[in-house]
Amino acid sequence: MAFERVSDNLHRLNENIREFAKSSAEYYKLDLFNKTMKGATAAVKGVVVAFFILFAILFLSIAISVALSEWLDSPSSGFFIVGGVYLLTGLFIVFFGSSFINRMMLSQASKQFFKEPEEGPKTAHPEFTSPTHLQPEEKPVEDDERV
Repeated sequence: MAFERVSDNLHRLNENIREFAKSSAEYYKLDLFNKTMKGATAAVKGVVVAFFILFAILFLSIAISVALSEWLDSPSSGFFIVGGVYLLTGLFIVFFGSSFINRMMLSQASKQFFKEPEEGPKTAHPEFTSPTHLQPEEKPVEDDERV
């Protein structure tokens, strides 16, 4: 009788552990999907914003180039000056800004990816937290009664 009860409890424990592992795996798959989708939507939003900012910078650059050309009374000098500013800025970023950009992006991505989930699993596992699932003839095993 006692052996059957222990065997039955071990069988149920094994089933409960498998269910817990399965639900935990499902939870973390959903959490990974959620974080992946947040990253993908942020990337798409960043590309769209960058596209419009690029066009704004393009038109502002043309306007500044034309204004400089008229001010200097030379049709091409304004365009060369603006192009030179962009060239110097790009070279400065390549040689001095790469590590700063990498650190900034890594820091932001790490905060976003390793952030704790907003909510835990939706279902609790009462078989691991309380002895309320026992049948009427069963009682919880006390520490001093363990084999």
